[in-house]
Amino acid sequence: MNVTFINPGKQGERFWDMVTETMQAAAHDFNINLEVIYAERNRVHMATLGIKATQREIPPDYLILVNEEQAAEKILLAAAEKNIKTLMLLSDFLPKQRNRVGFPGGKYPNLLGAITPDYFTAGKRMMTALLHCAKQKQHQKPYHVLAIGGDQLTPASIGRNEGALSVIKQHNELKLDRFLYANWNQKDAERLTLKYLHWAQQNQITPSVIWAANDPIAFGAKAALEAHNLKAGEDVCLVGLNWSSEGLKLVKNGEMLLTDGGHFLGGAWAMVLLHDYHQQQLKGVYTPIGDIRFQMQGIDKTNIDLYLSHLGNEQWNKIDFTQFSISNEDKSSNYDFSLEKVFSSITQ
Repeated sequence: MNVTFINPGKQGERFWDMVTETMQAAAHDFNINLEVIYAERNRVHMATLGIKATQREIPPDYLILVNEEQAAEKILLAAAEKNIKTLMLLSDFLPKQRNRVGFPGGKYPNLLGAITPDYFTAGKRMMTALLHCAKQKQHQKPYHVLAIGGDQLTPASIGRNEGALSVIKQHNELKLDRFLYANWNQKDAERLTLKYLHWAQQNQITPSVIWAANDPIAFGAKAALEAHNLKAGEDVCLVGLNWSSEGLKLVKNGEMLLTDGGHFLGGAWAMVLLHDYHQQQLKGVYTPIGDIRFQMQGIDKTNIDLYLSHLGNEQWNKIDFTQFSISNEDKSSNYDFSLEKVFSSITQ
């Protein structure tokens, strides 16, 4: 069983390396031959790499794609010509693309489905935590908000952004000053936050909360706060997302309220799904995987010690991923990809 994953990130970019590492650990458990190709955050390069993989003399049995910046469509069409079964991971097709590519098992039978996190709820949970923090610290109302997203095109980013905005719309005490985009990286986030803080200072505005779409963005915001003699976690409430080791440290020391996430495990869940689908195929069953949604979770002061004691060393091979497999008598909605199940499956 040969699987190729077109990783849209950069090698050395911690989140996408974590996706790869957990995917490799699960592939090992299921005896799957996994190939990972990095696109280095270049949507054109990603499409080229994916199309080339489909054109090999011996192409992979399965292709895993991320719809980063909506660039996966061309690869899917190339895979369809060779009937290479394709699974979407973390970012699925947007509605306008769906009109063209159809649904799993439909217009393009090679499209098996998607395994995606609930980004909207994560973004909402993060902004709600910031609201509670501002209230607890008795900041002056309205609570001035700086929101820094990843980008405006990727479904994963759009979902988080909409979740955050939904909370702002429901609570008049939250005043959105800026919604900026940092291309998912720390350097851009620091630059944008410095500009915002300079503007706030000029207008005698006291920032209350910073919503950051991922941990690197939060780190950049934190550095900018320090340059203005402000302390994250005390003067300004801050959240991130990724469950990165540095993010967990900031949660532990109180500089970040929480780091949401767990979605890097989506790579491992993709291995589970493809293994189960492949076993069904061997029995003559060709039912598409469909669209499977799993929940993300915030790690804050209430559960960080539990997480660190189990997975703080990021040794993903401690997890027995075969425990997440289900028989073809079960329905796909019965997959349990919760953090609790991850903890219970640790064998070392």
